Amino acid sequence: MILTRLLLLVLFVINFSFAYAQEEDPWVIGLGLNVVDNSGSRFDELLNIEDNWNLSRLLKITVEKRFDYDYGIELSTSINKFQRGKKINSVFSVETINYFAVDLMVKNYTSNYWNDPRHAGYTGYVIGGWGGNFFNEVINNTLNVGLGLNIRLGAYMWLNFQTLGKFSIDNNTPGNANHLQHSISVVIWL
Repeated sequence: MILTRLLLLVLFVINFSFAYAQEEDPWVIGLGLNVVDNSGSRFDELLNIEDNWNLSRLLKITVEKRFDYDYGIELSTSINKFQRGKKINSVFSVETINYFAVDLMVKNYTSNYWNDPRHAGYTGYVIGGWGGNFFNEVINNTLNVGLGLNIRLGAYMWLNFQTLGKFSIDNNTPGNANHLQHSISVVIWL
């Protein structure tokens, strides 16, 4: 009996703290898919999926801390693979290259300037920050800039679309080029 009451008390405290976190500065986690375009063609062949987009090992995981509805800090990691025969820096690859990225970025939810963020059906944002991108064992540091859109699926669940331009701040050696990363994720407010 005492154990049951203690368990109910613990569940009440956890539930209350999650409910409070929803209204103030929530944590947001996301799980999704990503594609990488490292073709070097800039915007000329943006939708040439067959030659330019890399679609294997599509995992993307994000953790975000929101502040006052308008700002957030996001840490994300993504895994992908460049298949043999895909374009890398305007040249067709002769080998398979593993891709792993870790990004630390800041978000500004610009749609909150005209929408009430607690009741809006969507939120749009601009995002920017640092990225560490590994092409096999070679690291490429990037400055990231992008746009994103969240569409409400439920009270605390959103569908996220995001596009990042990743601009190299290292020497542009083969495999370490500017590239685009597109993602779609399901995000949940905790």
